[in-house]
Formats: sequence, structure tokens, C-alpha cells
Amino acid sequence: MRMLNINKMHLMIACLFIFYILMAIFTPLTHDDWDWFSQYGIQMLQERFANLNGRYLGNMLEIVAVRLDWFRWLSYAVMSILILWVISRFVHHSNNKISYMLAFLLMLTIPNEIYKQTYGWFAGFYNYVPATFCALFIIWYIVSVLFKNSKLSPTLNIVFYVVCFVGQFFMENTTLFNTMILFVAIILHIILYKKANPKFILGMLVSISGTLIMFLNPNYRKIFFEGSDYQNVSSDTGLIDKVYLTLTTTMLDWLFFNQIVILMLIIGVLLFMIYRNTSVQGVKKYFIVSGLILLPVYYFLIYRQFELQNAHMITITNILNTIVCFAFLCAFILAIHTLIFEKEVKYTLFFLIGSIIFVSAPLIIVSPIGPRNFYTIYVIYVVILVILISRLELCHRISIRGLIGATVLFALMYLSAFYFIHHENESRIAQLKTDIKAHPKSKEYTMEKLPFEHYLHHATPTSSKYQKLFNQYEGIPENTKVKYVPFGTKEN
Repeated sequence: MRMLNINKMHLMIACLFIFYILMAIFTPLTHDDWDWFSQYGIQMLQERFANLNGRYLGNMLEIVAVRLDWFRWLSYAVMSILILWVISRFVHHSNNKISYMLAFLLMLTIPNEIYKQTYGWFAGFYNYVPATFCALFIIWYIVSVLFKNSKLSPTLNIVFYVVCFVGQFFMENTTLFNTMILFVAIILHIILYKKANPKFILGMLVSISGTLIMFLNPNYRKIFFEGSDYQNVSSDTGLIDKVYLTLTTTMLDWLFFNQIVILMLIIGVLLFMIYRNTSVQGVKKYFIVSGLILLPVYYFLIYRQFELQNAHMITITNILNTIVCFAFLCAFILAIHTLIFEKEVKYTLFFLIGSIIFVSAPLIIVSPIGPRNFYTIYVIYVVILVILISRLELCHRISIRGLIGATVLFALMYLSAFYFIHHENESRIAQLKTDIKAHPKSKEYTMEKLPFEHYLHHATPTSSKYQKLFNQYEGIPENTKVKYVPFGTKEN
């Protein structure tokens, strides 16, 4: 029976791996991918990214991926599977297939604005997905040692040290997060066990060395002291105003309101747990239930109805948004404290919530920030939800069959949509080449945009610069001018 379960597990992982391989094949290169494919990528490599950033591993992976299709497909699949693997590590489940399928489904419900800048854009993928895996692995290692007192294998210890170093060369905020969270782990270990953990100390030292290497990149001096086209850490109105505005606008949008689907699933599970737990009564129950329900009610009846995401210049709306999100967060924390009885699980959930704050903190003073910066936050929410669902012990035969059905359905939906994107992209490029051959002296050619472009990052060139890069990548004469029309409306 055990061998049968292992074989089923291997079969499921193989199917997920094939899914991600196909998704990588069907996802076209876009925007910065064309830039990295050009001589610019080689030039940046020769300059050791001195005029760009310290995302050394992310940049090198992108340079290779845009030139070698097989590497892009395999690396995309491997990294996507590693995200599912590290999520499942947080749940000690007798049937690990459930954790994988839940993680897979939840990663497909990611907001499309985040998807398009990570899974739908290879330049974003090779920075944000590996960075998130490394951050989550460090969190998992910490909670396993700190709260579960697990004795991890020498192999996992070595992987931990490698990740502490390698994880510092993808994204600035996760680089700082990894070092900060290891410092917090050392302090917590001293508080809980009255002694320092040498593995945490060594991990932090390795992490600090990677942090120094990243931020010794010359371009960060420009960012911090001179200003840079790449990023900056202040605003025209001053640092204090910058922190206030970011906290009450962008951070709330992407920590809460734009993550409403995953948060509603978490709220649903917590409400079900309250319903099953008859010992939670009185004022505490009222506060938890009302605080949890407040966020989705406010989102659908006020925030979305009045499009408050476009009203950040109105101070009172920012204050109201902050109050609602703070009330929800308090109810969320109280619900976990009240409903989760196993201390190691409770402390793990609290640590994950704290990690959301720590990984977001560097973004408060950096601009610009976009949806891709909150990919890590979404994955942490997924971990929290998977842990909560595992507490419900929904392992019955019917639920497993339903989960398999939902997994297959979502996979086919995504594969169908992206195959359509791939097919239309190949067709429009072939048609453009035919038009150029038939009418070589034409000043401008017409091309349709792709279907489902909201799942891709600037699939249509946004300027003459990117049009030339697109032309170069697709083997089209460099100065070819293209007029783009909505999908399905090409002019004859």
C-alpha cells in the first residue's frame, strides 16, 4: 500500500511537471524578455550588472532562458514545482497528494495582475519565483526547528545554508527579509530555549554575506544617494509622507483588497472552524466573526463599488481603508489564537503572519512597486490556507475525488487558454512575415493583439524601442512599423 501511494505521488508530480512544461512552451516572450535576448543582455553580463542591479542569479537565469528554449521550459517547471513542494512541507499530512493539489489549485487562483508579472513574464519569473522559494524554505526551516523541534537531516541543513546564500541574489526585499527573519529566529530561540541556535547563526552570517555582495553593486549607491531611473527610496514630498502614503494606499491594496479571493477562502475556513467549535461564545465570537466578515463586505459594497483604488488622493478614504484592514487583521490573529490548539501550528501561523509584515517592510520606502512585489505575500497566504484546511481533516474519499476533479479542470482551462495564446501568436507573426514579403514597401502593417493579454506582461510592444526588440527577436526587419488592433478586429 505504501509503495502504491508513493507511485501515485510520483505520477501526480510528473503530471504537474508536464503541465508547467506546457505552460512554459505556450507562454510567449514579452517586453523585457526581448531586451534580454538582444545584445543588451550580453552587455549587462559583461559589465557584471554594474549599471543595473544586484539580482545576479535572476539576471543570469533570464539571459540563458531567452536563448535556450529547453532550459526555459525545464527551469520554469522545476521552479514552479519547488513552490508547491515547499508549501506542502508546512503540512505534515498522511496524504501529501492533498497538499500538492491544494497548493496547485490555489496558485492558479492568483490575481491575474500578479500572474502576468511572474508566471506570464519570464523576466519577472526568474526573479520573483526563486526568491519566494528561498524565503519560504528559510521560514519552513525556522519553524521546523523553533516550534516543532524537528531534527532535520544533514542534507536539509546543507540545503538551508545554500538557500541562505543563493536566495540573496534575486529580489532586494526578500534579500533583506531573509537576513531579518533569521535574526528574529535567533532571538526567539534564545527566548524559548535560553540558548542560541548555531544553525540559525551560521545561516544569518551566510545570508549577510550574500546581502553585502548584492548591495555592493554600484547602482544601489545611485539609488540611495543620487537617484536612479531604476528605482528610488524617497519621494518629492519626503520620506515620512512616502511611508504614510504607501502604507495607507498601495500596501493595503495589495496586502488585502487585491488578495480578496484567497482571503475570502481563509475567512470561510475560519468561520467553519468557529461554527464547529461550540466553546467560542460571547463577545470574543462576535468580534472574530464581525471582524472577519467586515473585509469582504466592505470590499464589495464600498471599496469596489466606489472604485476606491482610484481615490488615494482622498485622505478620509485612506483612513477608512486602514481601519477596516486593521480590524480584519486583529480578528484574524484572534481567530488563530482561539481556534488553533496545537502550539506548534499556532506559532507557525503567527510566524507566517509576521513574515508578511517583514517581507513587505522594505517596499514601504521603495518606488515604484507593482503587483509582482506581492507574489511572495500571496504564496504565504496560500501556506496559511493549506495549514488551516489541514486542521479540518477533510481527507474523505469524496473530497479527494472532488479535489482531483477540480485540479484537472483548472489545469485544462489554463492549458487551453495559453495554447490559444500560443497558436494566435504564431499565426499573427507568420501572417506579418507574409504581409512584409507581399508588400515590402508598405509603411505600416497591421497586427492583432493577443487574446487574454491581461495574463501577459506587455505582450504588445509599448514603444518604438520594444517594437524594434520584438522585430529582432522574431526575425522581422528592424524598422518595420506595426499598428496593433484589438484581438478579433484586424482591418482588411
